[in-house]
Amino acid sequence: MKTFSISFLLWVLLLPSSTHAAWLPVGPFGGDVRSLVADPSDPTRLYIGTRTGQIYLSTDSGKQWNRLTNLDAPSDWVVDDLVIDPANTNILYAGMWSVRDNGGGIFKSADRGASWILLDGLKNQFVRAVALSPSNTQIVIAATRQGVFRSDDAGANWKQISPLNHPEIRNLESIAIDPLRPEIIYAGTWHLPWKSTDGGATWFSIKKGMIDDSDVFSVIVDYSSNRTLYATACSGIYRSDSAGGEWIKIQGIPNTARRTHTLVLDPQNPRILYAGTTEGLWRTADRGQSWQQLTPPAWVINAVHIDPENSRRILLGTDHAGVMESRDGGRTFQPLNQGFSQRQISRLVADPARDGRYYVALLHDRDFGGVYVTDNRGASWQRLGEGLRNLDILSLLVLPQRDSNQNSRLIAGTTDGLFEYSVAQGAWKKTGQWASPQINTQKPAKRGNAKPAPTARTAPLIVHDLFQRAQGEPVYAATSFGLFRSDDAVRWQPVPSQGVWGQFFRVRALDREGKFLMVASSNTLSASWDGGLSWNPVYLDGSGPLKVQQITFSPGNPQVIFAGSDRGLFSSSNGGQSWEKFGRGVPLSSINDIAISPSNPQHVIVVSSSGIFQSIDGGNRYQRLDVVPDGLPVERMAFPSNGSLELMATSANNGVFVFHDRSLLLTELLQPDR
Repeated sequence: MKTFSISFLLWVLLLPSSTHAAWLPVGPFGGDVRSLVADPSDPTRLYIGTRTGQIYLSTDSGKQWNRLTNLDAPSDWVVDDLVIDPANTNILYAGMWSVRDNGGGIFKSADRGASWILLDGLKNQFVRAVALSPSNTQIVIAATRQGVFRSDDAGANWKQISPLNHPEIRNLESIAIDPLRPEIIYAGTWHLPWKSTDGGATWFSIKKGMIDDSDVFSVIVDYSSNRTLYATACSGIYRSDSAGGEWIKIQGIPNTARRTHTLVLDPQNPRILYAGTTEGLWRTADRGQSWQQLTPPAWVINAVHIDPENSRRILLGTDHAGVMESRDGGRTFQPLNQGFSQRQISRLVADPARDGRYYVALLHDRDFGGVYVTDNRGASWQRLGEGLRNLDILSLLVLPQRDSNQNSRLIAGTTDGLFEYSVAQGAWKKTGQWASPQINTQKPAKRGNAKPAPTARTAPLIVHDLFQRAQGEPVYAATSFGLFRSDDAVRWQPVPSQGVWGQFFRVRALDREGKFLMVASSNTLSASWDGGLSWNPVYLDGSGPLKVQQITFSPGNPQVIFAGSDRGLFSSSNGGQSWEKFGRGVPLSSINDIAISPSNPQHVIVVSSSGIFQSIDGGNRYQRLDVVPDGLPVERMAFPSNGSLELMATSANNGVFVFHDRSLLLTELLQPDR
């Protein structure tokens, strides 16, 4: 008879709930920073805005960042501007715009970011910049796609002050207010700058000397002389010594770096300026006559902050690299990202042969992307990026067989083939000898089309998924050119897949011989019981094909298979012969991931668009985990290879989290004594 460790279980139940831990962000830290501002009354208090509608706060000069969780902005809103009221630094404004449509608006906080409200008057406005009048901070000016808006009561009410439906004063990108004469407003559009001298009642063009095709990214007024202006545009950097009457193009920055996102004056010397461009940070000490590049050209600079008390301290908000800090005037920079992660992770994998080692693969991070590895459950990370050519990583596989240095083999599938990491060389090398596929999974061109569909000879090989059922067994690759099999992850032979159309996104081999195969391709799940010689469509709910995103089988019983689709969770208890809607307690939702504990197959975690759910009876009944990583949507989940009591998870845009909790501890205790 099976028994359980009841006494120890009761002891755990009686432990105080305050000992329960929560999800902890562990990185890899960094990512996209779109805006950065320091509290003028407390320079150690910093705020950064992201491309996913989030704001982070640091109260120790950037040593540690924490996400402000009471900001309810959509994940497709970009926080392009952050402004603090200098007269009352409890008040912040966040200007946002949507990458999907014309939506956006301004969020306001009156308690230093603890809570936020979306201002009614600018809902659904595409806000790119916000400015406060220096003489009366109740006056707020907003630059939107529709035009220029003004509030005279700190955002409670708004009116458009640029002419309605004006053909030019629209698609605003930047805004500035004269610090000595606040009735003077400058507005930069996607086509040249404009000026008002009466608080926005009337406007006139100030384009003389500026190249006609100029998106004006920023306009700044020299604090030492309000007749001196600077403007950055896609055509270069300009200076005006006549309050916009005429512009002179500043030379010195190469044309390739001329998209200057931001320009900042040194607070102690107005002759010194810093230009944040798409090719790094540049500095001039003579008002733009000559320039020096301070950072690698791969850095994209979105925001620059100069410490007003120590102008040798420079903070940068960048794409991909997060916050970078210099304490020597820009000669050297170090990351300042602890607690801040804006990483889009495609894969999370535990090394089955190395306790505590995890790998994550990143998307869209260019020189700062690739693969990251931790040997201590996320306490620190090392980037493995050399040799990947900034490719996106779509799949990742750890092969437990050891090399001469006692390391597992690490294989990455990318948007341009397969790569293997060499520990000895510290770099990736492209690998894979691919036999000609028996079929072309690209849809054939329709008759009369000028261009045929891509073929294996012209299109890159995209490796969507890699799978090995057990050590020493064949490796399978689901690619844009079909399904492949290899005994050594180097030489690949096509698996027959006649009748399965579309790119292959998931593959699973469910027996040692490789006879039973399942693949998810486009919107179809297919199964073969003869090694690919014949295939049959799998209809999970009997109504037709579903988009299957995950296929997982129980390590304790390979006849038990789970399939996660865009319409819920399904399972088979007879090796895929029949399927049923499964998982009482999991609502009808899109399934992102399915994780099964390697030490206890009864412990199943399902990650869906509705939340995280766990089962302790093999997946029959589920309960929602009340705590999720900061309320963020979760994409991937992994158990440790040794069965220890932890979970690793990735959110949609916020990196990796680690979790220890008493509820999970109980599930591991609920195993029969052997």
